[in-house]
Amino acid sequence: MLGWEGIEKRKFERIFIRIPVICEFGDPQARTVSPLTAVSGDISTGGIYLEMDSILPLKTELNIRFQLPHSDKSISARIRVAFLETIANNNFGIGASFLEISDEDRQAIALLVGRLDISKLLKVAIDKRASDVHFLAEQPMVLRINGELEFLDTQIMHANEIAQLVFSLMNKEQIRAFGRDKEVDFGIQFDIKTRFRVNVHQQRGFVEAALRLIESKDFSFDELRIPPVVQDLARNKDGLILITGPTGAGKTTTISAMIGLINKERKAVIITLERPIEYIHPNIKSVVKQREVGVDTNSFSQALKSSLRQDPNVIVIGEMDDLETIKTALIAAEAGYLVIGTFHAPNVIQSIDRLVSMFPIENRRQMLGQLSNCLRGVVAQLLIPAKGKKERLLACEILIATDAVKRIIRKDELFQLTMVMQSGASHKMQLMTDVVRKLLEDGEIETETAMFFSEEFSKYAI
Repeated sequence: MLGWEGIEKRKFERIFIRIPVICEFGDPQARTVSPLTAVSGDISTGGIYLEMDSILPLKTELNIRFQLPHSDKSISARIRVAFLETIANNNFGIGASFLEISDEDRQAIALLVGRLDISKLLKVAIDKRASDVHFLAEQPMVLRINGELEFLDTQIMHANEIAQLVFSLMNKEQIRAFGRDKEVDFGIQFDIKTRFRVNVHQQRGFVEAALRLIESKDFSFDELRIPPVVQDLARNKDGLILITGPTGAGKTTTISAMIGLINKERKAVIITLERPIEYIHPNIKSVVKQREVGVDTNSFSQALKSSLRQDPNVIVIGEMDDLETIKTALIAAEAGYLVIGTFHAPNVIQSIDRLVSMFPIENRRQMLGQLSNCLRGVVAQLLIPAKGKKERLLACEILIATDAVKRIIRKDELFQLTMVMQSGASHKMQLMTDVVRKLLEDGEIETETAMFFSEEFSKYAI
């Protein structure tokens, strides 16, 4: 399986495939042959993994028969049990190698494995510099490149083949979790440079998947075009920093750059809470502990409470999407920790309003007061297609929590924040409208793009 430690080096490429397998187990003493029914887990040209309700001793030899999907080809082979594991009560996993199999049958398995080799498809996405990959039932693979969807001229993915493709990326616990919850998130390391964040889900009863490509390279602030003021925010010793924006706006990449800066400049304990882990951070000056929700902990709120007892200096929260997590984050920021969190909101004002609106209406004033005490800044991000749509440019609306900003938040006069950001250049604040205008004036984006991201540019349509 692919995992965080990298691609497991195997002699034979495997695919996940669920097909019934007839096993014939001979008892030489009784001179009888006992038929057993099993279900395959994965298969390669070198062996097969079986799930059955009987346990077989190591080195047991038996004959098996099964039918390949979308084929009238029947495979017969003799196998030897190489390892055993308990899956659940009275259910066992058996890994076996092929002892005897015809060249024709081995070639049929090789063709199936080659057709359902997901690594070849992911390599296409990497070569095309896609940001996202979609596996859709009865459709070819779809890529998102520079924000635009591209339907590839590749083979149609049959519904059952998508399950086989994506399950080959998953371990048994993740497959069981998907069977229980009908969706699962995890991450894989494809090669030394590239990782994928994977979401497997059902749509109209079909298994489908969306994968986000993440380059493991440690990008600098300059390469990412992150405003220098974000570096200043990362150098705070305490308080709350919000990185907001829609899905796919580069929030995780910005936070990764902030963690990298702290890691290089401070001796600190940095605890990240993520789902899934995307960028791996080695210990440089800091100790970086990366915890994955669903693997290392059950929830963000539970992990956040626990992290306060782990001697942190910096706490990074991948998703502040529930009341308990937000409440604990505010307490931690007020208690002297630097808390960096992401939140889904399109701009600075809505980020603050939506965050506080997570609490009961009668607590709004209290929460605004608490937020004003600990807030250090808000960065609302968008990724905007560049001219020619060959890349996307980072655009940031930035609010710095000056005394004036804190007063406005306390008084619940959030509409005034627009004017403060507009006149707050001395504090390195900026409005998204002004950033988009600058990109347009510099010739980096098209007029239509500016109009799409800001209504104020409708005059350019004349």
